[in-house]
Amino acid sequence: MTKLFKSGILDEFHHLMHGFTTRELNNDYDRIAQEFGILPSQIYALKQIHSNQIVVLERGMDLVDIPPGDAYVTSRKDVVIGIKTADCVPILVYEVKQDVVAAIHAGYKGMLAGVIEKAIHHMTDHLSCQVEDMRVAIGPCISVDHYEVSPEIFQDFINVYANNVCCQTYATARPHLDLRSTAKNILEGLGIHPEHIDVSKRCTYEEQDLFFSHRREPENKGRQFNFIGMVS
Repeated sequence: MTKLFKSGILDEFHHLMHGFTTRELNNDYDRIAQEFGILPSQIYALKQIHSNQIVVLERGMDLVDIPPGDAYVTSRKDVVIGIKTADCVPILVYEVKQDVVAAIHAGYKGMLAGVIEKAIHHMTDHLSCQVEDMRVAIGPCISVDHYEVSPEIFQDFINVYANNVCCQTYATARPHLDLRSTAKNILEGLGIHPEHIDVSKRCTYEEQDLFFSHRREPENKGRQFNFIGMVS
């Protein structure tokens, strides 16, 4: 069984460690560490709260000191940072000149709250990053075919993002939101070149042998782990 997927655009940087796990590895940090030849203690995962809170992983910070949030940013070279998903959009970012990485958990609540924009702006405003030097991978998430939302949620997206919102209409009365394409549009709107964004087409809902899906199995607490780091 496939253990994880990688992004072609991030795989070009050989000092980067990254991946989007499947059911096989899920969020088993011991096995992930073994796969990459690092220590489990070098893996840092956020306590996610579906927010726009950014957590900057500074040197000397311990897991117990890390506040909850939905985006990790760091320039440390001794850690792997990651977020968990089971339908939400995982976004991994690498700024090639400043050597800064980010892992963003973009569910619909976080996306509406601006978690993507806030993470990118933190990188540019506080860490000397440039959007033209960013490379981004959007990982497996629920596809538009299976992400029916209420008219109220869809209207919230229209109110916030206007023409950047992607959706489809079906025979059902409710709209279907395309979180993946909306996230890409947001990133492009921030100035990241489309050729620098790698988008996975895999659907967590459809590919049940590979992925956990909260919408398909709400009682299942399994999660994919989506990570990036510069551990040598």
